[in-house]
Amino acid sequence: MFASLTLVRAHRILAAGLAVFILGHLATHLTAVAGPQMHKQVLGATQGLYRNPFVEPVLIVALLTQIVIGGRLLARRWGEADKGFWGWAQLLSGGYLIAFILIHSSAALSTRHVLGMDTDFYWAAATVNLAPFKYGFFPYYALGVISVFTHLAAAVRFGWGERAGWAPPALIALGVAVATVILASLGGALYPIDLPPANAAYFEKFGF
Repeated sequence: MFASLTLVRAHRILAAGLAVFILGHLATHLTAVAGPQMHKQVLGATQGLYRNPFVEPVLIVALLTQIVIGGRLLARRWGEADKGFWGWAQLLSGGYLIAFILIHSSAALSTRHVLGMDTDFYWAAATVNLAPFKYGFFPYYALGVISVFTHLAAAVRFGWGERAGWAPPALIALGVAVATVILASLGGALYPIDLPPANAAYFEKFGF
């Protein structure tokens, strides 16, 4: 029992710090509404805060630690009875976030350090503009964003109980709206997107 409470406390402490990074990252992607150049400027400014030898290793360790703790909590609670809507929302969104963070972070790090390609606007835009990749990456990104807000909504519901009122459902609705705006920007729904030759050439390696 004590070990479980310790894990929950550690999970909450790490979540508070990581939420600043994740929500800030999503806010940066929202600036793509104003075009690739605006997104590039804002992303460049924010990346300077965490993409350095001092902060980035700490961030990576924090993410990996949170994944391990979250995985242990998910395994313990999976067999609990009467989870209800918010219990399932917490577990499913947490499970998806574990997979998403592992895939997205490893892809970003390998793209930068192994392939030498910048993970900028066009890196993400290529995945949701080129077929057949876009058919998988659209739901992949959308569910990633929605899972962030759903996990937060579940935390608010369990933390505040009935006092939370409409805040948890509103958070999920906000997640859907944020995902829609980001993907509309990256996917070319708001303005035409001309992928740089380097980004297009990367996908040619896969035969597309």
